[in-house]
Amino acid sequence: MEGPERAFLEDPLYVYIALGFAELVLAVIWHETRARRWSSALVVPPLLAVAVWALATWAVTDREQIIRATERIARDAEAGSVAAAEEFLDDDYRGFGESKAGLLEAGRATLKAYPIKKVGFTRVEVTVEDTEATMHLSTIITLVEGKVGLAWDVRWVKRPAGWRIVSADEPTSKVEL
Repeated sequence: MEGPERAFLEDPLYVYIALGFAELVLAVIWHETRARRWSSALVVPPLLAVAVWALATWAVTDREQIIRATERIARDAEAGSVAAAEEFLDDDYRGFGESKAGLLEAGRATLKAYPIKKVGFTRVEVTVEDTEATMHLSTIITLVEGKVGLAWDVRWVKRPAGWRIVSADEPTSKVEL
């Protein structure tokens, strides 16, 4: 399901390209035959494109929910807060920082010592399997005194309240191309 889900719901560019080619083929056939049925068929690819666009806009996949949560945490860090991180960290968090409280305290101390101007993502890979997901994320963090590249490995779990971070490895200082 991963392939069709991504193609139709997350990144329908290739579907639009295929529909564009179908429209082109129908236009050529209509031009050669001038048959009414082919002129009627010319409306099908644009209607399908609108349907795909509506579906992609309306449906939010698990992968998109995780990416949006990550973006929200980044925007909150830019504002000097860890409130979004606190919301998305699971109560049973175990990983870098040892516990939810430990990671939040480390986050507050880091934001106080190194105010963040901007967090940019250079690579985001999310793999979802049922109620668990793994994320590999590369970031460029712009600080007052320069930039730093960090790579993160994060494990998520789907709870009744939504996706939550259950563990994260200590970020590595590098930029992945």
